[in-house]
Amino acid sequence: KSSPEGSDRKWMYLNVPETDGDTTSINSMLSVYSETGDYGNVKVSGEILLNINYSYKTGALNILVKNCRNLAVADEKKQRTDPYVKAYLLPDKSRQSKRKTKIKSNSTSPEFNETLKYVISHTQLETRTLQLSVWHYDRFGHNSFLGEVEIPFDSWNFENQGDEWFVLQPKVEVATDVGLQYKGELTVVLRYIPPDRNLMLPLGQFQGKKSFKKGKKGDSHMPSGGILEVLIKEAKNLTAVKSGGTSDTFVKGYLLPDDSKTTKHKTPIIKKSVNPQWNHTFAFSGLNSRDIHNVCLELTVWDKESLSSNIFLGGVRLSTGKGVSNGKEVDWMDSQGEEQHLWQKMIDSPGAPVEGILMLRSSMGKRRL
Repeated sequence: KSSPEGSDRKWMYLNVPETDGDTTSINSMLSVYSETGDYGNVKVSGEILLNINYSYKTGALNILVKNCRNLAVADEKKQRTDPYVKAYLLPDKSRQSKRKTKIKSNSTSPEFNETLKYVISHTQLETRTLQLSVWHYDRFGHNSFLGEVEIPFDSWNFENQGDEWFVLQPKVEVATDVGLQYKGELTVVLRYIPPDRNLMLPLGQFQGKKSFKKGKKGDSHMPSGGILEVLIKEAKNLTAVKSGGTSDTFVKGYLLPDDSKTTKHKTPIIKKSVNPQWNHTFAFSGLNSRDIHNVCLELTVWDKESLSSNIFLGGVRLSTGKGVSNGKEVDWMDSQGEEQHLWQKMIDSPGAPVEGILMLRSSMGKRRL
């Protein structure tokens, strides 16, 4: 059972990351709650009739939503229900993954006969779960939840083309908590070279942009102070956002509190892969041993879109996680678990590379800088 703390927790993740100019597509995280719906106000009842088929030839998953029966009465006062059906292919709860039927007027046994379609490779489909939920549409914005079904496709028999009735279930809180969604994992290697060891490095070995800003205009052609090297190795099981079940992915890195464009690092883009290998190093210089306790390495993974904003796929923050930077409370110092553990391990073994596999967060929380 979740603690009271846990039940509040999902609202923390509604804060949406700020983006820089070339990546402005985070609103899709908000669409998870675009229903601003009422859960648990209506006692769930009824069933939904579906016909699910998959075409190996075209890679199309077709979900024919036929009808529902015995839905709950959503509006007690008016004694009416105006139902519609919404779908996601979990774990992806972005706008790209959302499908909806039309709204039916005043019926607890509505006929939809609408097909919701996804184009996705069969190997990707086996890692997904179809979530179909039924909602009562309220013109004033508080739609009521009428029940849902979740159908995992890892063991689904697509040869069986028949219609099937599914019993609608009440909301399962934990499984769909936005903060706990599995968005894949990122493998990184960190190495902190303190100032005294840095002198031994030949200049050519240093790759990176400007030295870390400390507010003073210093000399920035030559790396001075300590260096943080971050090898972005690979990611696994990223969300596929393009048809055909792939993404064109890259990683972006900042060393907070500095989030200016000049200190932003990016990997090259790996096309058509949800398991990309970058093997690309970011280097941040000018870091003394005190700095390393007050900064936070923020890495975010993106899908590159040529004509629209890039799509956020997940991220991590590496820091001491103590919530304070240079004596000031900041909400981006929020590393926990392996993020915090790996950073501490790096601090404890100066000059040595430390490797870790980090679970990607589904949302980064708003940064107040």
